[in-house]
Amino acid sequence: MGLNDFSITKERALPIFVLADTSGSMEGEKIQAVNRAIQEMVVSLRNADEVRGVFKVSIITFGGDKVIVQQYPTDVNTFEFEELVAEGLTPMGEAISVVSELIEDRDIYRTKDCYPTVILISDGYPTDYPGGAGATVDEYLVWEPIKQLHEGPRSQKCMRIAISVDPTTDLNMLSAYLNNGSKPIAANDAADIVKVFRWITMSSISRMTSANPNDIQSFLKWEDKDEDEVII
Repeated sequence: MGLNDFSITKERALPIFVLADTSGSMEGEKIQAVNRAIQEMVVSLRNADEVRGVFKVSIITFGGDKVIVQQYPTDVNTFEFEELVAEGLTPMGEAISVVSELIEDRDIYRTKDCYPTVILISDGYPTDYPGGAGATVDEYLVWEPIKQLHEGPRSQKCMRIAISVDPTTDLNMLSAYLNNGSKPIAANDAADIVKVFRWITMSSISRMTSANPNDIQSFLKWEDKDEDEVII
């Protein structure tokens, strides 16, 4: 590796965007588990050895009647996490639009950076979808926030992960968000939420120790170690 190649690798970042449902239905054990999972992820990424670049974490919450970028992409070594609080509705579509806009911003996501990871975690359905509950995958695919994510020159390349934390979660919405042949991951309790985030952490570290971190399909297989089947 030449000196110039080393400089590019050293400065390269892997952005990880967490789109966290903070609606009222997430109150209690669910939101506490998400808080714990994010905190663990940041500490593990901070302590990762021999990675080829830096991890940057961003937290975007959607709850109440608004979407908040609680943390723009920040190096894990200086990242300060503010615990999430659950309340109100689920403006999921707006949150997806916000992350798409951040990824398309070349001052935030640079050309030399690795393809971002975008984690969507929810227990419900998007209350800002104009057609109401019960939409099909195909109907969601033509919804503007989903189209914006899938058709953006840069956002379409991101590694997308969807986590369902309740049996009533709108799986059609999460499947449309993914649109990559994988399935939403079912996290049925607090322990599952933490387990899935640990897998995401290890997958992220593997990407940053790989010679080809943008070969996303190589890092998309989630296996529940308590089961024999591959979930995505």
